[in-house]
Amino acid sequence: MSTIINGVDFDVVTADAIKAVKAVIQADWPAVQSTIVSLGQRMASDALFVQRQLVNGNLDAAGAHALLQDQKIVARMHLRTVAIITLQLADAILDAMANVFKIAINRALGWDLLQVDY
Repeated sequence: MSTIINGVDFDVVTADAIKAVKAVIQADWPAVQSTIVSLGQRMASDALFVQRQLVNGNLDAAGAHALLQDQKIVARMHLRTVAIITLQLADAILDAMANVFKIAINRALGWDLLQVDY
């Protein structure tokens, strides 16, 4: 079932983020594919969680930004558990995925929640 927030389909966003990572790690894709797909699904879930918390008044913009920054740290640690992923590659993967999700989250929520980085 698709996660859609204000017309933004996060299944499509996740697929686009995975494509962005494939471009970064072409040769090693088979070894990291399942990790990247899982990470993309978690990022989509995080977007839905943030949207719900904002709507319920449990988060403001600063809190939402902090939460997403914390999730990025967790994602980096998760990526580092895969033997072939170096710190530099983990950052490249996160940058590729975060750039796609940043645009989608800002579009879905209607404001620049992620002005700096995700």
